[in-house]
Amino acid sequence: MDVHLFWDNSNIWLVGSKVCTAREPGSERYFRIQFDNLYDFAVDKRKVASGFVGGSIPPNSDPLWSHVDSLGVHLVRQERGSVTGKEVAVDEAIQLAMTHAMLDAPTPGTMVLLTGDGAGYKDGKGFIMELERAQKRGWAIEVVSWDAGVNPRLRKFAETHGKYRSLEPVYEKVTFIEQKRRSLPL
Repeated sequence: MDVHLFWDNSNIWLVGSKVCTAREPGSERYFRIQFDNLYDFAVDKRKVASGFVGGSIPPNSDPLWSHVDSLGVHLVRQERGSVTGKEVAVDEAIQLAMTHAMLDAPTPGTMVLLTGDGAGYKDGKGFIMELERAQKRGWAIEVVSWDAGVNPRLRKFAETHGKYRSLEPVYEKVTFIEQKRRSLPL
């Protein structure tokens, strides 16, 4: 089955930086995600039919977004709210892309979601609801997340109806510390 990859970059980075605090105290300011290795880990040598990455606009020096574009992965960058400084509609954009994949793919594939966010379920929305919809339509489900920040309901859904893949065992391969530690090969 082809992979349809959905990546909540802000969630992966934010929780990863907390893992960094525990593993490499004092390095948080220079914590970075090694995008190539994380992408390869999530895809796991399978064919990618579609990809979608959502996140806040990073500093101009961040090469992530141009690299994402070069892979043919659709990407949505959102400004943070001018008053609150919080993300605006990033999760919703990813969830809409998940729905579009379910509607547009000629056959169900494997939906790979990189996030730990389980918000909105009680209100009938959010990532878990999208995964439920996909699973009911014959899609295989995988969630790739940090154990340190994954919503328990999201993890349980993935373990019960598909697959959960923890990032902690590959921390040194999917992250690096700028000017201090390179990522290990995957």
